[in-house]
Amino acid sequence: MLQTDLLPVAAPERMGQPGWLDAGFTAGWLPAFRHRGTGEVHASHLEDGRLACTHILDTLPAGWIAERDAEGRPGALVADIQAGYLRGSRFYTLAELLRYPSDA
Repeated sequence: MLQTDLLPVAAPERMGQPGWLDAGFTAGWLPAFRHRGTGEVHASHLEDGRLACTHILDTLPAGWIAERDAEGRPGALVADIQAGYLRGSRFYTLAELLRYPSDA
């Protein structure tokens, strides 16, 4: 089951402290999903609107979800949806990241 609060410290401790941010945020990589057919991209975010440090299915558009469990939580995506990362305005698939040169 997906968790909506995947951050490493308790909420009161992270308020006002940018140190809780995942390394992907500081390097400019945001978890995201893209619809292959339309090109629409959604950055992964929590239900309260905060950007997520992992891929979260719960906040994707309803049409992107192929299956839900008995509680209504997403279990599978439609075939046209691909996971990846946003950097700036460009979406990178997971396969593209394997070929991406690191920032050195």
